[in-house]
Amino acid sequence: MKSQHFHTLCLVSGLIALGALSGCDRRTAEEKGAALATEKIDIAKGIGDAMEKKGGQAGEAVTTGIGTVVKGLEKGVGKTTGRSIAADDTVTKAGLKITKVQDAPAGEEGKKRTQGLDLYVVADADATGKLRVLMLDNLDNEIGRATVDLVRSADEAKYQRVPVDELVMMTAISKLVISYKPAAALAQK
Repeated sequence: MKSQHFHTLCLVSGLIALGALSGCDRRTAEEKGAALATEKIDIAKGIGDAMEKKGGQAGEAVTTGIGTVVKGLEKGVGKTTGRSIAADDTVTKAGLKITKVQDAPAGEEGKKRTQGLDLYVVADADATGKLRVLMLDNLDNEIGRATVDLVRSADEAKYQRVPVDELVMMTAISKLVISYKPAAALAQK
C-alpha cells in the first residue's frame, strides 16, 4: 500500500512540476519576439554610445558597423534614418517638400573619402536656387552644414545629394534644418 501511495505521490508531484514549468511565461510568441528585438537593439545602442564616448579609430569602426546593422534594420521595417527634418517657410513657399532623408552611399573622389545624405525633394512648382542644410546633433548643436544647387520642375520628385564633411560622424546627425533661396534672390546680391 505504501508503494502505491508513493507512486501516486510521485505522479502528482511530477504533473505539478510540469505544469509549473510550462506556465512560467504567459507571453505570446509575438511579445517574446518584440522583447528579444528590443534587447538586441538596446545592446547595439549601448555599444555605439560607449564607443562614441571613447572615440578613436576603434570607435569609428564599430560605429560604422552598427550603422550598417541599423540601416539593415530600417530597411527591414521600412523606416527612414530616424532623423527629423525641419524645413522653414522658405521651402514651403517655394512649393517644395522634403519627405525623406537617408545616408548616401560613401564614395571616393580622388583619394578623399566622400559621404553624404540623400534628401527626397518633391516640387509642386518650378524651383531653381540653393538648399541650405544644417546638420544638428541630439542636443541641437550644429555639427555640419552644406549648400547645394537645386533645379526642379513642377510635379517633379527625386533625391538630392547633400555632401557631408568627412569629419562628421553620420550617426551623430539627428536633425536637419533646411532653408531655400531662389536663384532670383541670389542674383540680387
